Amino acid sequence: MVHYKLTYFDARGLGEAIRLIFKYANIEFEDIRFDAKDWPKIKPTTPAGKVPILEFDGNYLVESAAICRYLARKHGLAGKGDLEEAKVDAIVDQNKDFHFLVAQWIRVKYGMENGNEKEMKEKIVIPQSEIYLPLYQKYLKESGSGFLVKSGLTFADFIVSEFLITLRLNAPEIIEKYPEILQYLGRMKNIPQLKEYYATRKEEFNKKCAYDNRK
Repeated sequence: MVHYKLTYFDARGLGEAIRLIFKYANIEFEDIRFDAKDWPKIKPTTPAGKVPILEFDGNYLVESAAICRYLARKHGLAGKGDLEEAKVDAIVDQNKDFHFLVAQWIRVKYGMENGNEKEMKEKIVIPQSEIYLPLYQKYLKESGSGFLVKSGLTFADFIVSEFLITLRLNAPEIIEKYPEILQYLGRMKNIPQLKEYYATRKEEFNKKCAYDNRK
């Protein structure tokens, strides 16, 4: 049996979609979590100076989407067939772009970087939300599965839903304009294999997890 070891901050962040894949697929893994104050000591010991890191059988992977994709392909969460797999990858890449823009605002909001929080929200977060949130609604409607692609649940759902939960925690008035997305998040939290985990995890946004690993 493969022994997996996942290392990430003690927060949801970029590591949570990986945890959700493990939980959903009922795969045992070592869930190593650390406090942000320990990051300066831990960073030099990491292979690429960033987390999450997945270690297994003498190997390691970095980059959260790559880790998710690797595990998803092994456990039936990458889509059905070449075309749908490509659609899943495309959704993940689109979300990465959206995530990057919103994360800039979140870092300013929590004092991790300098900037005008209100101006960034008005000029970046709201306009980008008006592009991406309708796009996610479109995917949900087209799929007919309740998830982002036709075959059902994929790793894209874990990545996108975690980001949307964070957006909702920080700007509820933006996301609550989209009832289909709220229903989608409710659906994710009621997946039988994950319902207990969702109900007991720490969900609040933890600014101490440093929304990226650059420092």
